[in-house]
Amino acid sequence: MLDANGQSAWSRLLKAEKLALALSANAPVKAAKYNSLLVGARVIGFFILDFKSYNRNISFAERAHHKLVQQVHSCWADTSAEEECLKKVIDLGTLLQNHLIRACMLRVLLSREPV
Repeated sequence: MLDANGQSAWSRLLKAEKLALALSANAPVKAAKYNSLLVGARVIGFFILDFKSYNRNISFAERAHHKLVQQVHSCWADTSAEEECLKKVIDLGTLLQNHLIRACMLRVLLSREPV
């Protein structure tokens, strides 16, 4: 289902998930579920699959898929240390997760009746 670039990004995401699990297990204080490093890594994978699977010839979804795959690969652009690159992927996923939460909360707040 994924193209060659999507497949290579997917393998990097799996490595990032493994690192996120290891980092979470070694953390002195357990983070809230919504602030989990693992969730950050998985958010990217979800969107890569979602944009590719459900694009139904919609150019936005195809562009979003390619842009996200490109962003994953860009985490390896300026450093050679694998663990640092994987941490960048996790940070990227956490950033996307936080943007998604804010967008959903804004929609909820805007849809409420004024008091």
